Amino acid sequence: MINDLMEYKKVLEDDIKILGYNNLRYSIFEGAEKNREEYQIRIEKNNDKYEVYMTADRASVQGKYEFGDIFDAFDQFLNIMQYTVLSNRKRVMRGETPEYHCSLWDDVRDN
Repeated sequence: MINDLMEYKKVLEDDIKILGYNNLRYSIFEGAEKNREEYQIRIEKNNDKYEVYMTADRASVQGKYEFGDIFDAFDQFLNIMQYTVLSNRKRVMRGETPEYHCSLWDDVRDN
């Protein structure tokens, strides 16, 4: 099972790289309490389910999605990433403070 998770992690990391989302805060199969940051998108394996969620202020957990299928979990993970980019770009364009500094939205007013 460990090898499978590492293979799945590689697939998801390749997708993230293709989308250009490398600079976002995320964690893939690192465990619930390990490497937790504010506004971090996380995917974890918990027994026979895959959990996808985003941490909030002080790394508390917002809504958690559970999936039996890894690829459904991947879709949700990437959707949250896309929403994070779009919502923070909108914040910057309106002159509001983004969740955190990231090259994917910090310079959006210059474009």
